[in-house]
Amino acid sequence: MIRLLFMILLVVSALHASATEVPDSFPVVLEEGSGRLDISRKLTYYEDPDSSLNISQVIQRWPEVGSKDEPEKAYNFGFTDSTYWFHTRVENVSSPNDRWVIEGLYPIIDEMELFIVKASGAIERQIAGDSVPFSLRPRDHHNINFLLELNRGEGADLFFRVKTSGAIQMRTLLWSVDSFSQADHQERFLLGLFYGLLVCMVIFNLLIFLSFRDTNYLWYVGYILSYGTLQFTLNGLSFEHLWPELPWWNNRAVAVLIAVGMFCVLGFSRSFLALKENAPRLNKVFFVFMATFAVSALTPLLYPDYAPVIRLNTFLASVAIVLVMISGGLCLYRKFRPARYFMLAWSALLAGMLLYTMKTFGVVPANFVTEFGIQIGSAFEVILLSIALADRLRHMAQKTQRIQQEMNEALEFRVAERTEALEYANRQLEALSSTDGLTGVFNRRYFDAHLAEEASRCRRKGPLALIMLDVDHFKDFNDTLGHQAGDSCLRKLADKLAAVVRRETDIVARYGGEEFAVILPYTDAAGAEAVAQQLRGGIESELGFEWDGRPVPVTVSIGVASAPAGASIDPEDLIAAADEALYVSKEAGRNRVTSRNLGSHPSGSGVAVTP
Repeated sequence: MIRLLFMILLVVSALHASATEVPDSFPVVLEEGSGRLDISRKLTYYEDPDSSLNISQVIQRWPEVGSKDEPEKAYNFGFTDSTYWFHTRVENVSSPNDRWVIEGLYPIIDEMELFIVKASGAIERQIAGDSVPFSLRPRDHHNINFLLELNRGEGADLFFRVKTSGAIQMRTLLWSVDSFSQADHQERFLLGLFYGLLVCMVIFNLLIFLSFRDTNYLWYVGYILSYGTLQFTLNGLSFEHLWPELPWWNNRAVAVLIAVGMFCVLGFSRSFLALKENAPRLNKVFFVFMATFAVSALTPLLYPDYAPVIRLNTFLASVAIVLVMISGGLCLYRKFRPARYFMLAWSALLAGMLLYTMKTFGVVPANFVTEFGIQIGSAFEVILLSIALADRLRHMAQKTQRIQQEMNEALEFRVAERTEALEYANRQLEALSSTDGLTGVFNRRYFDAHLAEEASRCRRKGPLALIMLDVDHFKDFNDTLGHQAGDSCLRKLADKLAAVVRRETDIVARYGGEEFAVILPYTDAAGAEAVAQQLRGGIESELGFEWDGRPVPVTVSIGVASAPAGASIDPEDLIAAADEALYVSKEAGRNRVTSRNLGSHPSGSGVAVTP
């Protein structure tokens, strides 16, 4: 029985070992002096076109499906819709370091998963990528990274699952923690110099633009900002420092920034080379490409599957680069002096961009030069283009000065003329915005604003009164004589009100329909009622309205509300009181004045009706 149990244990152990250990011909060996190892050429791979396999299936099937040959260089599969699995085995033979960092040197992979399969059968999963929240990374670093703990004498199988909308590039390093920190320090120093140079160029050229208003400098600033941000994103630094909590945007930022950057490149080239005069046909082609890039900059934000967009943008960028070079060469051939500096400055950058694009499509291998070609070229390009712009500015300065001298007098005259016209238009607009179009008195909006001001002033300086008046039987008036007669009556009534209310502080306004309002600042209850009686009597006896050659009697009902000095009165309360007094006048037989003093009587009292 003991022998039988022993044999069963041996069989189970063998099955367990075969299920967790994957044969690998290219293991990564960690020795005592190991600090940095390039494990790119130690990886075998399998393409999963349907993205249907899980880690258990991959472990079980790897001996049959995994590639057999040792790669000559780091894998670069370009743009693909497939999921790729990569495998290697790491064995710590004699290194005292038990903590290691796995670094992926292509930071814009959407999603990279690492499965660490230990000898015990335990599987540890880690995930990173530019579509995965930055906080999930083991270390706060711009490149994709994972943590591997491996004691001396231990081994582990590493399975990488890579899925991305862009290119799949597997330049991968294995570091000891101390070596990784030291290399990161040096890399950040170099990147700091590069981006510091870009920032200085942006500030320098922006100040020149503000001084000389040359749009070439503005286009150039736009180019540096857009492509500087693009490189910041390609290096993974934007995800680390600018938007670590926005993986959705980070996943689309490259496609957007490529389009924005090329839009600025084309705009700058078109302006600097003066294509409108030197190459009119190319100028139209540039416009078409700029419109295309403007649309493609928005597409990744609106289109759910942005993978085709980033591929299209990358392809169009390559075509646009060629177009820019052709334009520069043509202008140089036609002896346009600034084109010499343009071609010299852009050759380095465009060569770097072309190398990077070819690397993205897998045409050339991924290495330091192709990976950082744009940064290397742009470091020279920004300086040379600044010199080119300065040279162009120097040659145009004399011409501009002559033109400016000739145009100064005409410009001053034109500015003065337009300023005067603008002031007149503003006055007209202000008058129109505060005047009732039918009657010519102030409108309701002006009334509301002015009443609020006077109510506030009443609390500090003096009494305030409000008169509300309404034409009696105006509906019958309109129905009998027509709306034209009604409009004519309202105009004549407004003229009468303006003739009676003459103080500069008083305001006559059309409140709405056939209803008018008069604001009387610094007027007590007795004074307001006297004015109201003068209005009522004058309209009844002196308005003299005629229609179709016959006189038409017109009377008004009036409500007066007043507040003493120092009263804290709300404009709405004052309107409500005057309107209620007006209603009382109508109920009492019309052609009457009803007064209400809000300051000295409770609500509902202090009402006087006068025929």
